[in-house]
Amino acid sequence: MNNTERNRTLIFIIALLLITNLALLAYTFISSKKRPFDKEREGFTGALKNEVGFSDSQLEQFKQLKEKHWTSAKIDMEQIRKIKQRLFDLTKQPVVADSTIARLADSIAILQKGAEIKAFYHFKATRAICTPEQQPKYDSLMTKIIRQGRNGRPVPPAPNK
Repeated sequence: MNNTERNRTLIFIIALLLITNLALLAYTFISSKKRPFDKEREGFTGALKNEVGFSDSQLEQFKQLKEKHWTSAKIDMEQIRKIKQRLFDLTKQPVVADSTIARLADSIAILQKGAEIKAFYHFKATRAICTPEQQPKYDSLMTKIIRQGRNGRPVPPAPNK
């Protein structure tokens, strides 16, 4: 293959890549216009509005509850993260007492238990914002969210023992 043929091949490949990139860019731009980001549709707040039928005043009440809950929850999560980091740091030690590992794991468990109790009361307070007609819709939404799990995929059933 001489230089002219090699140059033509390289120009063809570059042009093909450029066209592919432009097509991908155009597709991304066009598809983002079809589905504009609507903050009210997104997340739990959007589900409360769209699926449960929360009014603006109910949404405001929920936002206040949510802010208070997350202020406390972030502190708990940070404490749990720090203890997990200490636990991981122990993997670098040649010998670690089982009692040390158990103590750190118990600390995580206590914090996690407290976080779950706080979450329970948060969702109970959120349910109290609902009108009697909205409560079955809220219950259905919560059941769906619990079944989906953290990453949005259904949680597999627990194995039978």
